[in-house]
Amino acid sequence: MALRRQSLSPTANLLRNSRLFSLPNPLPRPVVGETVGAGITKASDSATLPYPTHQAIVTTKSSLSRGDWGLKRNLPARSRVLQSSNPVLRITQLDTIEHVTDFDSAADHVRTRQKWEQMGVPMMKGMQQMGSTNRTGTTPTSAFERRDDTTSYSVRDGLDESGLYLQALKDNRQARKQAESHSGSSQQFSPMTLPPVSAEIHNTRRWKHEGPWLPGQSAQEFVAYISREIGKRREAFNEVLIEFVKNKIYKTRMLAASQSGETPPIDPTEAHAWQKARQEQWANISDDDVTDGIKALRKETANNPVSSKLVQELIVPFLRLPTIRIKATTYQEDASKRDFEKLGFDQESAPLSTHPSAGLGYLRTKAYLTTHPILGPQLRTTPVPSRVLQPRQTAFSKESYARLGVAGFVANDEKRATDVPNSGKRNAFQDARDVETIDIVTPGGKKVLVNPQFGAVSNDGRIHIKIERAEGAEVAVARGQLEDRPPPVRSAQQPIENVFPPRNKGGVARFVAGANLGAGSELAEGRRGDAAQELGEMSAQGKQFAEFLQRPASEQPGSGLADLVDAVGRKEK
Repeated sequence: MALRRQSLSPTANLLRNSRLFSLPNPLPRPVVGETVGAGITKASDSATLPYPTHQAIVTTKSSLSRGDWGLKRNLPARSRVLQSSNPVLRITQLDTIEHVTDFDSAADHVRTRQKWEQMGVPMMKGMQQMGSTNRTGTTPTSAFERRDDTTSYSVRDGLDESGLYLQALKDNRQARKQAESHSGSSQQFSPMTLPPVSAEIHNTRRWKHEGPWLPGQSAQEFVAYISREIGKRREAFNEVLIEFVKNKIYKTRMLAASQSGETPPIDPTEAHAWQKARQEQWANISDDDVTDGIKALRKETANNPVSSKLVQELIVPFLRLPTIRIKATTYQEDASKRDFEKLGFDQESAPLSTHPSAGLGYLRTKAYLTTHPILGPQLRTTPVPSRVLQPRQTAFSKESYARLGVAGFVANDEKRATDVPNSGKRNAFQDARDVETIDIVTPGGKKVLVNPQFGAVSNDGRIHIKIERAEGAEVAVARGQLEDRPPPVRSAQQPIENVFPPRNKGGVARFVAGANLGAGSELAEGRRGDAAQELGEMSAQGKQFAEFLQRPASEQPGSGLADLVDAVGRKEK
């Protein structure tokens, strides 16, 4: 019997299936604080972190009763964290000096993610629309758009315009080297052909780069990156740099020749020879020309290190770095006199530390219908109750927006204190002022119904949510004020006015009201004058129909139209 060959040893198989060794390293703890006046930073050690830093783990019911979580040792079943209905843990330290496993509950982030899934909020990319109250502005793009959700550096999908330019340089140089190897002689330099750039595919805004974010590195990290990554790629970069300079020189000579005003010969053969001689002259690039071109690029980069051609068209795509942008930190009238001390890096252009959706949801838009179990499809989704965490008027200042807590997230209120409602709602101004001060009377605090619109993740990993006040029929549906009531059943002795009360003075309601009045129905004292006037306008057929309705139920006709006609005919006889 042949023995089956195992691809893994028993020890490797044990380590691969063990939860103890599959736990990832925790992320660095983010700074939880807020800078107030006089440079004072308010921080809290017990505040919920903006994003989870440790892996959340669960176990089965049978293993939970034994305290088995797949770790080095069993956890105590009497712990208050493990006595919940559905415990979720984060391991802060596997083995301490006291030979115990330090753990804590991870239900804060896990339950928050479950609440987010229940709200059905789509994730967008960018923070430009979070503080805007203009609904007619540019709609934020989804986090799953093709041009935004990009991680690959392939030629077909993952390259932007600079990446395609660099790839064309490499292909042009490789084709010339192959031609020289086949012919055995040096080939004339020919410029590269720029590939077509499609705004839908190649104008990508990737969220993950292979290179580091240079402004976010310290001096030691930057020196280590230069010595470790740049040193071993210096030769490859010099080859691309020389090709880059030759293309610039060739295009400069061609542009100067086109602006010189020279005209080609009339004869096609002579014109072709004349153009070929010009191309050979443009392609005659010496080493001194290349050296002068490199010096010119370095001089331009020294004057403008971020927006120069060498950085934007060659260094950034070659090292696959995130795009670096700068902005002015102080106002100055003459922009040409700005120095680097008054400029700073734009942190909004920094790459995201995670996917733009952050794994919270996978909806691209909010274009879906919410179906009520009784009322059916609804125009708007069911509003979510939010708690007023901070009103606009605080003990020390007056904020522009109130802060509301929505499913574990803090969001700015849609309404300001100076907003003037434009709707015809009677209590619209009161809704705009209901979060002006703190409510200490309502148990649990003031609640406000809101509709979450979309969410976005900032560069530092914090999640922001855009909300709107809920106004309309969805508020009544959420409060259970709208019910699907069956139509009332009229008995034989009940007047028809009690079943269908007249709501206006026209149409069928006026006809039925006059018929009931002619049949002797009792009306209120205030309505007798109007009813008498309407009775005078009633026709003889209306009175006859009213008398027919007052007949006993035993003499009523059937449900068919023929039975109704026969009954009316018998009454006339």
